[in-house]
Amino acid sequence: MRYLQVRLAAGDATLHPLVPTLTDATVFRNAMMLEWTPSFDPPRANVLLYLEGDLEAFDALLADTALVREHDVTRIDGDRGYAYVHSDPHPIEWRLFEIAAERALLPVFPFRYDDDGSITVRFLGPLDRLRAALEATPEGVEPSIEKVGAYDLGRPPIPPPLPPRQREAVEVALEAGYYAVPREASRADVAAVLGCAPSTASEHLRKAERRLVRAFLDRPG
Repeated sequence: MRYLQVRLAAGDATLHPLVPTLTDATVFRNAMMLEWTPSFDPPRANVLLYLEGDLEAFDALLADTALVREHDVTRIDGDRGYAYVHSDPHPIEWRLFEIAAERALLPVFPFRYDDDGSITVRFLGPLDRLRAALEATPEGVEPSIEKVGAYDLGRPPIPPPLPPRQREAVEVALEAGYYAVPREASRADVAAVLGCAPSTASEHLRKAERRLVRAFLDRPG
């Protein structure tokens, strides 16, 4: 049994009218689809999202989006929460799930909304069916394969994207040797490359490390 992880980008197509907001790093530092199920007669899409960011703005957007029939945004703590969305089907979104269903593939949630406007998705099934689904991707959607591998229930979920400055700090630290054993660079060295104070570099690294560790341990927040 294999899984396929693909990043779907909107080329000449619109993935969904909510995607630009869900992938906007100024609105959400983390946004994931936890569940997608259809209802029929008439067709509807039912979605559960996990969000970290401006929940009020998203609530207002859902109320303003013509496709959305019903929604509920629930805050957990701080700016973390969930959104239930019951909507008319968007043609591209619906077709992507139809392709998977027609080939007897299983979605492996969560799906991740990335800050470059794309969505990272995973599907599970025999390799030939995964290939066939990829070849059937709707015109205008640009898929790029990230991983193909043996399915393992112990595999951590797709980690959330880091905010741009945190990602830059981690990349600089890695290249400078901050994470080498023994350590080859200090936080002051990282700060010098980033052009910020050592305390600021330290904060970026701590926040990024916390997010990555919690994602690896499958703990929200």
